[in-house]
Amino acid sequence: MRETISKNKFLIAAAVVIICVISSIAVYRSSSTTPLDTSEYKDLYKSIHDYNDEKGFASQDELKGFITAWADQRGLDYSTDKYGNIVFTSQAISRKKKVSPTVVCAGYNYETATDHSRLLASALMTAATEGDSGKKTVILCNDEQNLGTGYKHISKKLIPSNAKVIYMDYGSSSYLSNSSFVMSKSSIIVPAKKTKVKCDTAVTVHISGLKSDEVSTALAKHPDVISAFSSLLTRLKSKSTICQLADVKIGANGNMYPISLDATFLLNSYAAGSFTSFIDKRIKAWEKAYGDSNEDLEFSYEVTDDIEKLPKKAYTAESTDRLTSVLYTINNDIYRYEESDKIPENRKVGDTCGLNCALDLEQIKGGFSIDIMTQGYNDSYIKKIQDENELISELYDCKTETKYTVPRFINNRDSLIRNLLNTYSKVNNVSTASSILAIDSDNYFTPCSYLNAINKKADIVHVRFNKDTSVLLTNTILCYINTKGNLLSL
Repeated sequence: MRETISKNKFLIAAAVVIICVISSIAVYRSSSTTPLDTSEYKDLYKSIHDYNDEKGFASQDELKGFITAWADQRGLDYSTDKYGNIVFTSQAISRKKKVSPTVVCAGYNYETATDHSRLLASALMTAATEGDSGKKTVILCNDEQNLGTGYKHISKKLIPSNAKVIYMDYGSSSYLSNSSFVMSKSSIIVPAKKTKVKCDTAVTVHISGLKSDEVSTALAKHPDVISAFSSLLTRLKSKSTICQLADVKIGANGNMYPISLDATFLLNSYAAGSFTSFIDKRIKAWEKAYGDSNEDLEFSYEVTDDIEKLPKKAYTAESTDRLTSVLYTINNDIYRYEESDKIPENRKVGDTCGLNCALDLEQIKGGFSIDIMTQGYNDSYIKKIQDENELISELYDCKTETKYTVPRFINNRDSLIRNLLNTYSKVNNVSTASSILAIDSDNYFTPCSYLNAINKKADIVHVRFNKDTSVLLTNTILCYINTKGNLLSL
């Protein structure tokens, strides 16, 4: 009898232990799979998006001030460097001192902050959310004018060889990537001379109030002031109008789309009416195409027929004609794979393999300098596009100068990307089509190239967010960071 009672006590005790273990695991899993405070996350991204009544931030310093003020309010540990980077650091808990450190990077740019509010909120909430993890570093990199200034100057101490580096950005699609394009900047130098003005009328064209953006595969949808200027020159040439270019100034914006145009054309009075009628049509077309997304858009012109008020000098007809021909011939567009190409395994005919975009037209001593950004899948594809630019240059007795080239990013390791994908599947409800996450390769240049240059041994992955996955991916990254080195894994 006593043996039976003892046996029952043992079974009861064992059952209690098992129940406690199962309950502990359940509680652990529940708490470890939902570390993100979604309510605070939403409040944060809305405050960024709606900043200044949705007019956005007026400068990089203003955005930086917003970020640091929020961090101060939360009592976060951060530092800034002379390049504008904001570095948040969380030290490892004692039992995870030897766990590989995680570095999360995202760019901040006041001109894109409104559209990328979810991305900025994701980076900040990743920094602010506490957990039982190894060392965590979140770097908000100064990316004003998309020049990569902050990325290029991240301290090497922040990215050790054993680091797991997650670069985050935002777009229309969502995926994980281990590779991105080569990027090169070059200039076509167009020789030009000035002479006395030989026409009696000036037409000055002005475009302003444009929102800039990062150059992407959607460049055909963005208002392009250089193409607008080219179309005006081409119109004059096609009508055999005697004309001279007196002046042109492009509002260049680093490695982003230019934002303004001021140009003065000289022609004779009998041709002015036809030219201004053409401009009127272009103004209506621009207002219809871009007015809704650019509330401050201004496209206007002014006619001057007072000889005394005309410029004293202008570019010769030959110089104007040469510039017109070069601008018309440059392929300012997306390049796509053709059947004759050696197409990568995960790509097909018609997919993007490169792009070519004129970003500035500057008057220099002895002529003009046309700055061009070129991106390509690899060195071979970018050379193909650059060879076209050089051929155009030679055709019109110009020359080409390469300013710099940033190599393609490629990470042949798959441990980090697989871990992130597995974590994403385990901690999120991914039953809907919009939330499915793929492994893909980028069809554009990313700052992963800059991060890779800092330490080639670091394991780097690009995580692209979109509206549907921003919460899911932020939660995924936090879960990944917290579960590294745990005995109980997800």
